Amino acid sequence: MKSGIKRINWIVMGLLAGVCQASSPETAAQPLVSENALGRVEVSLSFDPPVVRLDRDTLLTIRMTSPTNVVVKLPAIDSRVKGFAVSGCYDSPAAVAGGKTVRTRNIRLTPQIADEYRIAPMAVTWKDPATGLEQWFPTKPVMLASEALQKEAPGKDIASACGPVWIYPGLKGLLGYALVVVGLGALGYLLWRLFRKVRRAVQLRRMSPRERALFELAELMARDLVGHNRVKDFYFELTMIVRAYIERAHAIRAPEQTTEEFLSVVTSDARFSQEVVKRLRDFMQAADLVKYAGVRPDPASVTTATSTARNYIETDADSGAPSQISNLKSHI
Repeated sequence: MKSGIKRINWIVMGLLAGVCQASSPETAAQPLVSENALGRVEVSLSFDPPVVRLDRDTLLTIRMTSPTNVVVKLPAIDSRVKGFAVSGCYDSPAAVAGGKTVRTRNIRLTPQIADEYRIAPMAVTWKDPATGLEQWFPTKPVMLASEALQKEAPGKDIASACGPVWIYPGLKGLLGYALVVVGLGALGYLLWRLFRKVRRAVQLRRMSPRERALFELAELMARDLVGHNRVKDFYFELTMIVRAYIERAHAIRAPEQTTEEFLSVVTSDARFSQEVVKRLRDFMQAADLVKYAGVRPDPASVTTATSTARNYIETDADSGAPSQISNLKSHI
C-alpha cells in the first residue's frame, strides 16, 4: 500500500516538473551560437540566455576545436565586451578525442545599463609547432538583444513609496559653500567700490572748477578729520583743494609748486588782486606751519582756514554756474 502511494507521488511530481518546464520560456530558449572557423580550427561562441536581461547574468561559452598538434590562443575578453561586466572566467579541462582537442572557456557576463550589448571581434591565433605555421582570424561580432524587466506599463496605482531624501552636505562641502559665498561677497564689494569710484570720477569731470572744489570741500568736511584728531591731514587736503582749484581755473600748476613759488607766480599775475594774494599768502603760510612745523591750531584757526578757502573759491572771478554752486553750499 505504502509503495503504491509513493509511486503515485513520484508520478505527480514528475508531471508538475514537466508542466513547469514547458511553461518557462527561459528554459525553453536555446542559446545564441556564433560559429567561426579557419581551416582546421573552429571557434564557437554560445550565449545563454540569448536575450540580455538585467536581472540575470549571461554565460558565454567559447569552445575551440583544433587538431591536437595545434596551439590555439584567445585574447582577453575584458576589452571586447560592451554593456557587460566580466564577473568570472575559467577554463574547463581540455578534452581530446578523434585527433582533436576541444578547449572550453566559460565567462560570466553581468549586464549593465547600456544602449547596446555586443561582443567585438576577437583575434584567434593558432600555431602548429611542428611546421612553425602561425595564423589568425577574427571572430564575428555578436549583438545581443535586450529584454525589459517590466514589459507592461505600470498601473496608476503604482507609485514611489518614499519621496526625495535630502542629503546634508559634509564638512568639506560646507566649507566650499562658505568660501564661495565669501568670495562672491568680496567680489560684490569690490565691484560696488569700483562703481562708486567711476561714478565719482565722471561726476567730477562734468563739474566746473568751482563746483568741483566746493564738492571736494563738502566731502572733506563730512569726513570730520579734525574731530578724529587728524588736523595735519585736514590741512594737507584743504590746501590741496585750493591749489587744485587754482590749477583748473587759472592754469597755474599750484599743486606741484612750493608756497613761495606759488606766491611768486600769483603776485605777478594780473588775475590775482593784491587783496586776494594777501589772503592766499596768509592761508598758505598758516597751513604750512601746521603741515611742516607741527603747530597745532585751535578750533577758531581751523574755522578761519576753512572759511578763507571757501570764500576764495566762491568769490573768485572765474565762477561756475550760480545755481549749481548754491546746491553745493548746502552740503558744506
